[in-house]
Amino acid sequence: MATPGSTERASERDVLAEVERAIAELQAHADPSVREAVGRLLEGIDAVHRAGLTHLVHALHGLAGETLINRLIADPAIRMLLMSYDLIAVDRRLQAEEALDTVRGHLHEHGVDVEILDVVGGVVYVRLHLSHTERDRPPTEKIRADLEAALREYLIGFQELEFRDRELTAAPSAIVPLASLRRANRPVYRDAFDAMELTEGTMKAAKLDEASVLVARVNDEVYAVRNQCGDSPLPLDMGTLEGTELRCPWHGCRYDIRSGRQLDGDGRLQVLPARIEGGRILVAVDVAANVG
Repeated sequence: MATPGSTERASERDVLAEVERAIAELQAHADPSVREAVGRLLEGIDAVHRAGLTHLVHALHGLAGETLINRLIADPAIRMLLMSYDLIAVDRRLQAEEALDTVRGHLHEHGVDVEILDVVGGVVYVRLHLSHTERDRPPTEKIRADLEAALREYLIGFQELEFRDRELTAAPSAIVPLASLRRANRPVYRDAFDAMELTEGTMKAAKLDEASVLVARVNDEVYAVRNQCGDSPLPLDMGTLEGTELRCPWHGCRYDIRSGRQLDGDGRLQVLPARIEGGRILVAVDVAANVG
């Protein structure tokens, strides 16, 4: 029987690490019969779980199709479980994007937007888009430290971060080859509305390329997120904004508009790069592939 506080104490433990240690100890047991018994036990558990989960996923897919499956695997714990049984593809790019979402708001506030170019094994390749002068943005070492800390915490198997950004990795040159200006998968900014329509402490929705986005202005910085509460299609523009906290009008859940992180749960909003240019608010809702 659970005692008060036992749930909290269990959640603080790394249960997976404890299980792995226990298995390793048994598999290294001096008695061969114990090692063989452990092997049979693990194979049996795997077979039961694999069959049950496979049937469950197929049933859910038959009842509600991809929509429900996609909503379920938005939960990192469910996604990891299904990936471990090869029931969904391992999307390292998505995992890396979610990891960097935890620091994107903070970096954007200092004029740094992060674009993931590729994820190969444990190596994450990124390009930085810089809107502030070098004096007004964090040093390269600090940017790298923030990104690596997020990837180490949230991307299993992360090994190395590689910058692919000319401004940070190449020495200044008087002559810049035209080919070097071509960027693969660069953010494509769309015109949302006049910057005068978004006063301090307010937010406004816009439709860009069939995507609904929500833009807020806080401390004279602009932030943009997908205009939907978590996995639901319910829009957030009728909610309230207090400082950096956005409250959903439907569920009452609270988000940090800068990072998209849910303050009262495990959900997250998709953060989009945004900026003011020529008196207009621009938001990037997609990317363009390299041409030529």
